[in-house]
Amino acid sequence: MKIYAEKEDVTLDPDTAHPSLTLSKDRRSVTATNTRLALANDPGRFDVYSCVLGSAGYISGTHYWDVEVAGTGSWALGVTRESASRKGWFNFSPEQGTWAIQLSMGQYREVTAEWSPLDPPQSPSKIRVYLDYEGGDVCFYDADTMAPIHAFTSSFQGKIYPFFWVWSVGASLRL
Repeated sequence: MKIYAEKEDVTLDPDTAHPSLTLSKDRRSVTATNTRLALANDPGRFDVYSCVLGSAGYISGTHYWDVEVAGTGSWALGVTRESASRKGWFNFSPEQGTWAIQLSMGQYREVTAEWSPLDPPQSPSKIRVYLDYEGGDVCFYDADTMAPIHAFTSSFQGKIYPFFWVWSVGASLRL
């Protein structure tokens, strides 16, 4: 792994957040709730899936950020194209412009059509997401041990954003 970049200062974009998500004041934490806020159905806002994007996107370079995932609940995280769907029902996958991993019912999986299981050496408390735009790599590591969890290889076009999805009530992710 070649990380030449400094750790990104990622914050969450409230204009993309599904109405059932609560963002912390510093916009570094997202929690799934069973309350749906009355928010404008902005074109950039997720309306079915409880997702939120990072505030800044990337069109070049290498970038990484760490996400605290310790605790219970179901979540997914990774990156997504600016042009990826945010409205209605659809499948998240690299073909649809989202490269992510998830934890659901105690099982780590890649977010693809196959939902293939992943087997990290231990259950990480913090996951590092690494994006090499020109190299076409999205890699996931246990941020404490740097043990690899999964990697996708693709080619990117357009802006790529940090992606977060929390769907079980009380589940949260923190940057």
